[in-house]
Amino acid sequence: MPNKYICLLLSFLFSFFVFGQGETANWYFGNGAGIRFNNDGTVVPLNDGKINTFEGCASISDAVGNLLLYTDGISVYDQNHDIIQNGAGLYGDPSSTQSAIIVQKPDDPNILYIFTVDTSTAENDPNFGLNYSVVDLTLNGGNGAVTQKNINLLRFCSEKISAVLKNCLDKSIWVVALGLENPDTGPFNTYHAFEVTSAGVNTTPVDSKFDDLNVLDPRGYLKFSPDGNTLASANSASGLYLYDFDLGTGVLTNQNQILVSAPNKFPYGIEFSPDQRFLYAHTSNNAPAGQVGGHSSSLVQYDLTTPNISASEVEIDRRAMYRGALQLGQNGKIYRTIAENYLTGTPYLGVIESPNEKGDAANYRHNAVFLNGRNATQGLPPFIQSFFDRIEIIKNADGSTGTSLTICEGEQFTLEADNIPGAVYAWEKDGSPISNSGNTLVINAADVTDSGRYSLEITLSDPSECPIIGEGFIAVNPLPEAPPIFLAQCDVDTNNATDGVTSFNLEQAIFSLDYTFLFYESVADLNSGNPILNPIGYVNSVPFNQTIQYKIEDENGCENFGELELQVRSVVLDPNDELFYYSCDDVPEDQFLEGFFDLDNFQQINYPNQDIAFYTSLEDVSLEQNPISGDYRTSSTSIYVRIEDINECEDIDVINLIVNPTPLFTYENELLWCTDGPPLPIKAPDGFDLYRWFKNIEGSSQLVGDQQDLQISSIGSYTLEAGYSYTTNSGVFECFNEVSFEVAPSNIAKIENILVEDISDNNLVEITVSGDGDYEYSIDAVNYQDSPMFENIQPGFITVYVRDKNGCGVSTDLVSVIGYPKFFTPNGDGVNDLWQIIGINDQFQAESIISIYNRFGKLMAQVSPKNQGWNGTFNNNELPASDYWFKVALEDGRVFKGHFALKR
Repeated sequence: MPNKYICLLLSFLFSFFVFGQGETANWYFGNGAGIRFNNDGTVVPLNDGKINTFEGCASISDAVGNLLLYTDGISVYDQNHDIIQNGAGLYGDPSSTQSAIIVQKPDDPNILYIFTVDTSTAENDPNFGLNYSVVDLTLNGGNGAVTQKNINLLRFCSEKISAVLKNCLDKSIWVVALGLENPDTGPFNTYHAFEVTSAGVNTTPVDSKFDDLNVLDPRGYLKFSPDGNTLASANSASGLYLYDFDLGTGVLTNQNQILVSAPNKFPYGIEFSPDQRFLYAHTSNNAPAGQVGGHSSSLVQYDLTTPNISASEVEIDRRAMYRGALQLGQNGKIYRTIAENYLTGTPYLGVIESPNEKGDAANYRHNAVFLNGRNATQGLPPFIQSFFDRIEIIKNADGSTGTSLTICEGEQFTLEADNIPGAVYAWEKDGSPISNSGNTLVINAADVTDSGRYSLEITLSDPSECPIIGEGFIAVNPLPEAPPIFLAQCDVDTNNATDGVTSFNLEQAIFSLDYTFLFYESVADLNSGNPILNPIGYVNSVPFNQTIQYKIEDENGCENFGELELQVRSVVLDPNDELFYYSCDDVPEDQFLEGFFDLDNFQQINYPNQDIAFYTSLEDVSLEQNPISGDYRTSSTSIYVRIEDINECEDIDVINLIVNPTPLFTYENELLWCTDGPPLPIKAPDGFDLYRWFKNIEGSSQLVGDQQDLQISSIGSYTLEAGYSYTTNSGVFECFNEVSFEVAPSNIAKIENILVEDISDNNLVEITVSGDGDYEYSIDAVNYQDSPMFENIQPGFITVYVRDKNGCGVSTDLVSVIGYPKFFTPNGDGVNDLWQIIGINDQFQAESIISIYNRFGKLMAQVSPKNQGWNGTFNNNELPASDYWFKVALEDGRVFKGHFALKR
């Protein structure tokens, strides 16, 4: 074995039974999440973890904080995050509250015992109870291997386990679990204490049975106080209990149930404060595990020094979240998981910053530690609680003590423990000895190298007594740098621009917003704490050049001091150097003459590559307050340009902003053009200097005219621009306004079809047309209607008229409406002497055949549309008055029959 590894193991063994803190430096939990504790007490996230567990997990490191292994109770991972040899298939369960805890073998740090606790999550999921497996770190190239696996200790066990050092003579360790009185049945009512000695694990436990304990809910944590004299047991629906523990015998006595009065009454995670005065519990409303929403949890504190512990309850936090673990860290803070529900964690841990303080003074912070995107679920790794049995050695200015302190570079800090006669004091910093044999260690002027973890071992004169361990985490923050700084100001006072006295905005000298700055007129003011009360608007008391003092302070309260040199430069504004910038009235319809000025574009054109800012007043120029930029809207006015070089005022320019009127006019929204006629002449309104006509085509505009008049020869979207032209000292400036309008088509109708429904009692005529116009219809050229349908049309020949309402013309067509007379009187009087089908002639239905029959069905005559009709004779003989029948076969294929009367 390499000497380096032997030294590491010796250090590991020494640390475990003396300081016992490096072993807790690395935590792995949840969905690949982890954290590491630094020597200055800070915490950083770890992203290299491989376990994926809903609840149980365990980790262990060596004495100086190097990771050894971690597990979810089933698979064991080494320091390289690989499953160690034979390290799969342990009888833990990721759904068990405390699926595992890791214990070193006394006097042999090469051997680690992994105690696992199983649970049953489904009908066919066996419960293997409490088991342990043995890891030998000397195997597999120093990465370790499991040499014995799943040695059963209890057939059934609740989901909880805890461990504590028995004493410092034989160095054995108690491992305690809550199980059954007999191996098979009954409630959880017996605590089984297994002793781990240098000979191994004693499989015969010390049992402490409580007849009035009836635990049916196996969920929840089991925790020893750091000194091992008290054991707390959280059993979710079955309650929260406290016990006295005899370290010498392993026997529990004095059961004391703590009644939770907070709205969320089901205890899960528990932890003791470092001084062991307070017990913290993470309680929930026990809402269904996979339910989304509806979960609620509380963080409660109990004072164990009061006669009625339940009555001392203080609810420190309550919010919508799932149950979770609590675990004390080596920096003296307690960490809390804050999952959303059983299946969904969060990438944060909550932290109780000052767990030795009562109530809200404990300072709980939610979402305090970001896990770099990895999710914590419900569990955190448990440890041998003796690792956290230490005294507070940091002595605060008010006489109180603590475990962590943050100071500024150059300040003093004191580490102190009780002066015990005959005791030997051994000090270390980050594992290295310090030459100091007293009970007090004082660092008078700390620098950043004094940051770290300070440890004290007090060896008592009685060898049977365990050493007293003290630890303190010191963070020394460096002072912020305070270099000499410079601020130059242009003297633009209206009273006297050459007297070297003007207003300064001292805050312009601030070089970082991460710090707080105060300014002092003199060193005496600095020493007496008399800052300048008006840093914005400070008027220098020494003309042209003056040096003042400043103090810089960071977020930690660390401060430093430096000098600020003020310089005044006289600037005389010359009217001949003034610049002009023109704009057009942006809303010509209102009563205000205001426009937009693109200051960014003005800067690019007139001040390229220069450090400038625009202001509306000389006071703002001087104080560098209320700068303007971008599209600035204003009426005609003057603004100022401050020109700088590395925050030094170089010059001031005046810019005159001139707003000119914009044309205001109206135009028709739509014009109609007869597309079958000549071009449409249009004209823009009078009174303007410039005209531009545009045709809008597929998102672009094409100029089609630049005079007041325009001939339109195509339909579509158009824009008319009318403008004023102004002559300025920098050339011609134009202001345009615009309106958009449509040129819509119209034209004479094209008659596509005329539908005639005739030979009926109600003859109909319906006209179908095409075209772009808006049309109306008539059959007499006088009375027009919007409907193309006409009813009750008399048989005969009619002309239909279709007129464009926009005046583009009238279309006509002649139609035939067929009918027949009901009688005729062939008496030679010239009236109704002939019978003929109405609406046919030699042009319409000319080839139709008309056959006439008497009442006996005999053919009397055949009539052609080309003659005048039947005269009422047969073979030149007059037929008698009677009813006669007819059959018509029209040229268009229609056939119809009817009858009529011949009257004499």
